Amino acid sequence: VRISESLAKMQLQLNVTESHVREAIRLFNVSTVDAAHSGIVDSIVFTPEQREEFTQIELQLKRRLAVGASMSEKKLIDDLMRFGFTEQSLRRSLVFLTQQGDMEHRRERRVIYRRR
Repeated sequence: VRISESLAKMQLQLNVTESHVREAIRLFNVSTVDAAHSGIVDSIVFTPEQREEFTQIELQLKRRLAVGASMSEKKLIDDLMRFGFTEQSLRRSLVFLTQQGDMEHRRERRVIYRRR
């Protein structure tokens, strides 16, 4: 509600319209919900089993996405889930690779770009 009201005020309108509400919901989803679902933490600790799985995921990611290339995060995760990885482990690995600087999120976290 507050974001919708702020959007209306920014457009110098006295009343909130449906488009303000839709935009407020979109902004909330992009900023808050995506951050919560991505499992972002300051540091990620891997068990030995997770480290092995991460190594396999990293290998598949690098085979699938060349340096300088980008792909929809959803498509990339769907493709790699066919190898038997869970969505949670894939997202955790993407977060780790992003923190290392190998990957980068673009377009409101919908696209993964491989930096190196």
